[in-house]
Amino acid sequence: MSKILEVINLSVLIKDRFLVKNVSFSLEQGQCLAIVGEDRSGKTSVIKAITGSLPVTEGQIYFDGNDETKNTAHLKNVGVCLDPPVFFKYQSVYENLTYLTRFNDKLSKSDIVEALRKVGLAHKAKTKVLFLSYYEKKLMSLALAFLFQPKLLLLDEPFKNLPEDYCKMIKNHLKTLQLSGTSILISTQNLELVEDIAEKFILMENRQIREILDNKECENYLSDKNFAFVQVKYPNYVGKIVFEKFDLRVKLLGNKVLFDADEDQTAKIVKHLTLNKIPIFKAGFLNKKTEQIFANLTPYFKEGE
Repeated sequence: MSKILEVINLSVLIKDRFLVKNVSFSLEQGQCLAIVGEDRSGKTSVIKAITGSLPVTEGQIYFDGNDETKNTAHLKNVGVCLDPPVFFKYQSVYENLTYLTRFNDKLSKSDIVEALRKVGLAHKAKTKVLFLSYYEKKLMSLALAFLFQPKLLLLDEPFKNLPEDYCKMIKNHLKTLQLSGTSILISTQNLELVEDIAEKFILMENRQIREILDNKECENYLSDKNFAFVQVKYPNYVGKIVFEKFDLRVKLLGNKVLFDADEDQTAKIVKHLTLNKIPIFKAGFLNKKTEQIFANLTPYFKEGE
């Protein structure tokens, strides 16, 4: 199959701060890839760089063989859904979509109504955006992306806060688009939400790609070990305390300190940190597949770090 999207050594630097650092991947025709990572991992910035809404500092982005880092004209064949969705709040759903597609002579009123029907929003066509919930605005954004029958769909957190029945509806439509040759790039914090439609997962952490895995490879990074964690402001400092004071092996994952401990040990660690006036944002056990995969990819904290 031919490559629809190719990202080569992409970096985005804004005010001496990397939003994306040395990211490379490719997407073939009819394929679905998911960029998975926590907030500020860089996944949304990758999508924004592809659309041209963030300047590329280094690297190249090729869409259908054309270098989009120099000319974004070919992006008219790309459907985009960014998070959070932004529309004219005092206009109706239908008026917004009509205005935003006004330069496409091939689209008719019935096309807009059909796009709204596909996302379960046809009954809200005359409703002002002001009165829509967050997830309804998300559905509206998806309808807009679907309208252009794009070669490539860029979807930023498309299932965030969507009710389960709407998630299923959108996934079914995405699968239909894939069969017709549309390629899809999805960003998400939750691998479980997209594991039934994505063929590969680009795992991002600290604005870089940590690993690219398929479904089978993801399963290899799951284990029976259930890491406990404390989420804190200074993970390196707290990690050293847990490592030295409680003689536990430690991993650092974002602002979480991970360790292999039972409930009693975890409670003692939380108590010790609290008594020493170290603020804890959250504590518990990793239970999501996404968290477990990232945890098992992360090396153990070493003495002296």
